[in-house]
Amino acid sequence: MKDKLIKGFLALAALLTFSGMECKAEIAGDDAFSNLTWEQVYEENLIGSVGVVQSICATDDYIICIENTGENQDPDVVSAYYKNDVDPDGNPVEQYSLAKRVNDMNWEHGNGMAYNPEKNEIYVALYTDIDPENRGCLFVMDPDTLGYKGKIKISDDYNILGIDYKEDTDQYVIQTNIEGGYSFKILNSDFQIVEDLGQYADTAKGNNFQDLAVSGDYIINFPLTLNLGIGDFMHVYSISKKTMIADPQLNFNFKDISEDEPESICEIEPGVFLVAVNVTNTAGERKIRFYKTEIPYYFQVTVRGENGTVCESGKVLRGESFPVTYQPEDGYELSSLMVNGAEEDIEKYQEGYTLNNIRQDCEIQVSFSKIQPVAVVSKGHSGRIGRSISVPALAGSAAAACMIMGFGFFLFHIRMERKRKLSYARELRRQIILDMA
Repeated sequence: MKDKLIKGFLALAALLTFSGMECKAEIAGDDAFSNLTWEQVYEENLIGSVGVVQSICATDDYIICIENTGENQDPDVVSAYYKNDVDPDGNPVEQYSLAKRVNDMNWEHGNGMAYNPEKNEIYVALYTDIDPENRGCLFVMDPDTLGYKGKIKISDDYNILGIDYKEDTDQYVIQTNIEGGYSFKILNSDFQIVEDLGQYADTAKGNNFQDLAVSGDYIINFPLTLNLGIGDFMHVYSISKKTMIADPQLNFNFKDISEDEPESICEIEPGVFLVAVNVTNTAGERKIRFYKTEIPYYFQVTVRGENGTVCESGKVLRGESFPVTYQPEDGYELSSLMVNGAEEDIEKYQEGYTLNNIRQDCEIQVSFSKIQPVAVVSKGHSGRIGRSISVPALAGSAAAACMIMGFGFFLFHIRMERKRKLSYARELRRQIILDMA
């Protein structure tokens, strides 16, 4: 009875887990943004004499930047750098090196960008409206050609500072300029406002805001602190709580840098962020740098099993290990072990399996099958191989053989007893004859 209750409980837990209640991969809480380590991964000279890289976003293949050449109608510089160490065709390349560059379109200030992989489009937050018709608009960029595709009107009341796309909800998050109170707003897939998260003018460490990135429940951006002498900061806001939950100071470990301005941030893989920082060194050279950081991040490990018990699913921090244990029901044995869709050698993992250095969501499927009867080959009287006999049949034959052998011993005993009595009678008769003589 106890075993049945335990099995029932496990089945209920599994049902609840896999019917929408399982955890999702996510940043490891509000404290995850403190004491981050930043690694410089790229540097090159800025193109324009007064140019500044204003925004950055990541597609599947590229890191794309807009360098604003000035507050006028001159074309801006759009650059695409290799996100990976192979190009889209699989050819080896130097990661973060320049892939292509165009200089044929004015993107206003080009203060923010967001990439939608489903539509394969980039949406550019202009911030300014040098052309009055662009007020409150987003420009649409083709991520393959880096060319202009059109524009989308959001509002006549304000311009848009930053934007990012939430793939899990198919929504966009924007931040307005000062005319909109630096508010965060959520737009649906048709760019209609569905929720206003409030105004955040009084949260800025500086006097303005740069572009933003969204990861799960968090909105991340940089305040504009250039020339304020207070250093660089990151702002982190909670969508669900509608408040700022962290504002850590940043340390890029600059050497020989006289001026810097963190402008934009994007997520290049879960919990891994790339930022664009404009710097001027002590020699007066103006450059753009990419810095990367890994924010503590939980990944989900999902464990499923059939005809046996398996350990609970759970979440684990990036880089850590997760032991997977399992046990078949009586009469069953391990028949299949699938790890992230790949089949493992079950002979090596009879007792369990350990995931090491986890850097993505993982799925383990454990299957047990019924133990089949073992086939045994018998020989006939002629010595030739006869039909196979299953274990149950063999067991039955052995029992029958034991009975026959027992009955044989019984007959043998009777024969021997009869023979002994006959021998005794003959000996007794011989003795009587001798006595009479």
